[in-house]
Amino acid sequence: MVKVILITAEFCPFCPYARQVWKELRKDYNFEYEEIDATSEKGMKLVEKFSIDIVPTTIVDDKIAFIGIPDKNKAREMVEGG
Repeated sequence: MVKVILITAEFCPFCPYARQVWKELRKDYNFEYEEIDATSEKGMKLVEKFSIDIVPTTIVDDKIAFIGIPDKNKAREMVEGG
């Protein structure tokens, strides 16, 4: 199953739009989804591991897939098999 992690921050004006893309895709596709705040302990570990300096950042199957708001069509292609 495809695993999607969305790294967000409370101050980010673009994160709600990224969140909405994944929320809509979850209605039609089966994939694991986790949203993690970049300032949380778990988030800081991922920020360090992937050298993330911009939120939102989407990690799909342990690889950075999108920086910024995900392209919905490309995101759909990534989770269709999930």
